[in-house]
Amino acid sequence: MAYRVFKFGGSSLADTACISQVAEIIRQDPNRLTVVVSAMGGVTDALDSLAQQAVQGNRSNEKQQLETLRQRHQGVIQELTAPEDKETLAGDVDRVIAELATIFSSVETLGELTAKVHARVVSSGERMMASILASVLRSDKLDAQFLDATELIKLHKELGSLVPNHEKSIQQVQSVLIPRLNQGQTAIIPGFIGESPDGDVMTLGRGGSDYSATLLGSFLKADTVTLYKEVDGLLTADPRYVPNTRVVPELHYREAAELAYYGAKVLHPRAIIPLIPQGIPLIIKNTFKPALSGTLIAGDVSPGAYPVKALTAVSRQAMISVEGNGMMGVPGMAARTFGAMAQEDISVSLITQASSESSICFVVPQKEAQGAREALERAFKYEIEFRLIDEIKIKRDQCVIAIVGLGMSGTHGIAARAFQCIHHKEINVNAIAQGSSELNISVVIEENQMGPALRALHREYRLNRIKALHQRDSGEVNLLIHGFGQIGQTLVRQIEGQKDYFRDKIKIKTPIVSLIDSSACLFNDHGFSSEELSNVLKLKEAGKKINALDGAQSLKFLRKHLEETTYHKGVFVDLTAAETDELIREALHHNLHVVVANKKPLSIPYERYQALFDLAHEKGLFIRYEATVGAGLPVLDTLEKLSEAGDDVYEILGCLSGTLGYLMTQMEDGALFSEAVRIAYEKGYTEPDPRDDLSGMDVARKALILARTLDIRINMEDIQLESLYPEHLSHDDPQIFIESLKEIDDEVCKKIATAKAEGKVLRYVARLSREEVSVGVEAVDAQSPLGRLRGTANQVSIRTRRYNGNPLIVTGPGAGADVTAAGVLNDVIAIAASQERGY
Repeated sequence: MAYRVFKFGGSSLADTACISQVAEIIRQDPNRLTVVVSAMGGVTDALDSLAQQAVQGNRSNEKQQLETLRQRHQGVIQELTAPEDKETLAGDVDRVIAELATIFSSVETLGELTAKVHARVVSSGERMMASILASVLRSDKLDAQFLDATELIKLHKELGSLVPNHEKSIQQVQSVLIPRLNQGQTAIIPGFIGESPDGDVMTLGRGGSDYSATLLGSFLKADTVTLYKEVDGLLTADPRYVPNTRVVPELHYREAAELAYYGAKVLHPRAIIPLIPQGIPLIIKNTFKPALSGTLIAGDVSPGAYPVKALTAVSRQAMISVEGNGMMGVPGMAARTFGAMAQEDISVSLITQASSESSICFVVPQKEAQGAREALERAFKYEIEFRLIDEIKIKRDQCVIAIVGLGMSGTHGIAARAFQCIHHKEINVNAIAQGSSELNISVVIEENQMGPALRALHREYRLNRIKALHQRDSGEVNLLIHGFGQIGQTLVRQIEGQKDYFRDKIKIKTPIVSLIDSSACLFNDHGFSSEELSNVLKLKEAGKKINALDGAQSLKFLRKHLEETTYHKGVFVDLTAAETDELIREALHHNLHVVVANKKPLSIPYERYQALFDLAHEKGLFIRYEATVGAGLPVLDTLEKLSEAGDDVYEILGCLSGTLGYLMTQMEDGALFSEAVRIAYEKGYTEPDPRDDLSGMDVARKALILARTLDIRINMEDIQLESLYPEHLSHDDPQIFIESLKEIDDEVCKKIATAKAEGKVLRYVARLSREEVSVGVEAVDAQSPLGRLRGTANQVSIRTRRYNGNPLIVTGPGAGADVTAAGVLNDVIAIAASQERGY
C-alpha cells in the first residue's frame, strides 16, 4: 500500500482563506493520506506567552487574548465546517478557552509552570485545528477524521529526556492508523505532541510538527512526506541578503541537514532523521503555489550540475579562543573545553584548532558567550593562574557562513574560489572549518560583512542559474535524444506507443525533455507533449530540420543546457554517427546516464575509452550500448549474464552487420554488388555513409566494442580488417560512391560463383579471441549456422568454458531503425528499472 503524509504549518492555516486552500490541496488526492497540522498561525506563540505571563503573575491582558483566540477559531467553524459539526466544535472551542483560563489561574497561584502543564497549554491550538480541518473536509463529502497524536506517537525516557518509542509507536500506527487509511479515511492529526509513559500529553520540542510528520511517515513506511509551508522550497541563500536566490530543486539528506543546522529556518535538522533509514523522500512545497515542484530531499539525489547547492548563514555569533603555549602536547585540553560547554548546555556551531595545539577556537551564540567564558575560566582555573593558558578571548558580532554541496567532494578549487571571492570584497576570514566529507566549508566573518559575502559567493558559484525541477515520480527517467534521424524518430514513436504500458505495468515514465539534430536543439524540462512530438516528427518526415521550429536553440546551447540543468534521473541518448566522446563525457560530468547506439565514441583510443567508464563508475552512472553491436539483438546482455555466472569466453564468431548480411544474400539471389548496395542504402540499412559498412569499419568497431567489453585492451589498429571495395573508389558523396562500385561487380560475382561451387557462401565474419581479432569476407559452409543466415539477420556464436563443444548462438534481426530503436529503448528501461533502488 502506498501511504503519504502531508504537514501544514501555522502560516498555511492562518485564516479561512488559507484553510480553504489547504482543504483544496487535500481534496486533490485524499487516498491513504495522513495530514499533520500545526495550530493556526501565531496561536502556539500566544499560548506560550500567556503561560509565561501567568507564572509571573501578569494576567492583565489574558482575557482579551483568549477571547481573540476564541473568535479566530469560531470564525473558521461558522464559515467552513460541516453544518452538523458546527455546534459541537463551537462548544469544544469554548471549553478549551475556559480550561486554559483555569490553568493560568492555577499557574499564577502556584507560581510554577511544569513541563506537563506547559505541554497541555501550548498543544491546545494543534488539537483544535485538527478537529476543525477534519470537519472542513467532511463538508465536501470527504471521509476525514480527527485522530489524536497521543494515540500514535508514544514517548519514553532516554538519557533523561522524552523521545519517541519507535517500537510502541509502530504498533499503534499499525493497529490504529493503517486500518483507517485502508478503509478510505483521511486521518487529520495534531502535530507537535506525543504521549508520555504516564499518559500525559508532552510536546516534541523545536520543529515539533515537522518532526511529527516525518515520524509518522517512517512508522507508515510512506512513499513521501510533504511539508507544506509559505515558501517555494529551500533557497540557494537568504533572500533578505541575496536578491536573485533560486529554489534548490533537490538536496541529499546530508546537504539538507547541514543547511538546516546552519540556519535554514524552513527545516529543523531533527525532522529529517526519521526518514533516512528507509530512504523516504521529503518534499517541501508552497501551500499557496502547489503547482511548483518545491525542494525534494532524499538519499538517492545525485550531486547535480552544481558542486555547491546553497549558502546559509548564522548571525549573532561569538568566537571564543582558548590560547596558550602551555596547551601544546597536553592531552585532554579539547575534551575539557567542550566538556565545560556541555555542562552549561551551550551549543557549539564550529570548531577549529591550530596544528601547534596552542589554541582552540570555537563559535557559540553571542548571548551565551559570557557564560561560555566563565565556564572555561572555572574549568581552567589552574592553567590560567600558572600562565599555561594566556587568555580566553571573545570576538563578538560574528557570523558563520556555510557553503554546502554534495558535489564539492572531488571538485578541485571550491575552497580556493570561496576565499578568493571573499578576498576581492576586502572581507577578512576569521576562521574556517571543513570536514573530511567535503560537504560543508564554513567561514567565520564579521557580521556586518554577511550580506556582501553571501552575494559574492552566490555569484561565484552561479547559484542564480539553478533551475527548478518539475514534479516527478520515482520511476521517471528524462530522455535527452541526440540524433533525430530514422532511429531517433522511430525511438520516439516506440516510446509514445508504449508509454501507457510503461506507466501502468512497470511503473516507469520516460518524458522526452530534449530533441537534437544536426541543426538545432529543442528543450522542455517538463517533457514534450504527444502533440509537440507529433509536430516534430511531421517536420522531419517533410525533410526539414529542427531549426525550422519556434523555440529551437543553437547547438552551442546544448553544453550550456547540460551545465545549468539538473535532472533527477536523466539519460543522454546518442543516436548520431559523429565523434561524440567529449559530449558524452560532459553528459556524465553533469550526472546523466548514457545510452549509445553510436559506435564511434566507444572506438576511441583505449585510454580515453576507459576514462569514460571510470568517470561513469565514479559518479554511479551507467553507460549502456547494446545497440552498438547487435542492434536489437541481446549480444552484450548475454555476455553480461555469462560473466555474472562465472563463465569464461574463449571465442566469438559472428556476422555482426545486418547491412552486409543483406548484401550477401541479395547477391546469392542474383543481384549485382552495386545494385545490392543501392537497395540497402535506400532502405536505410546502411550507415549514413555506406563506406562505414563496406570498408568493414562498422563491423570492426563492433568487434572492438565486444573485445573491450571482455576487457581485451586493444585499439582499432590491432584488428585485421578487410574492405569490400578498393580505396580508389571511395567518395564522400554516397550516390557517386555507389555508382563507382559497378567497377567491381564482375570480380565479386566470380567470388560468389567459386564459393557456390564448393557448397559455400560468402559471409562477412568477425572473429574474436584473446589472441586475435579479425574482420573480413569468408566462404562458410552453406549449411552452417552462418551459412543459413538470410537478409539482415545477425548471428553471434559464443564459445565459452561451459559452452565449448556446442557454442551458444544468438540470432536475430541486425539492421533497421525498428530493431535498433528497440535495443536503445531496452537500455533506457534497464537504467530506469535499476534506479528504483537508488540513483
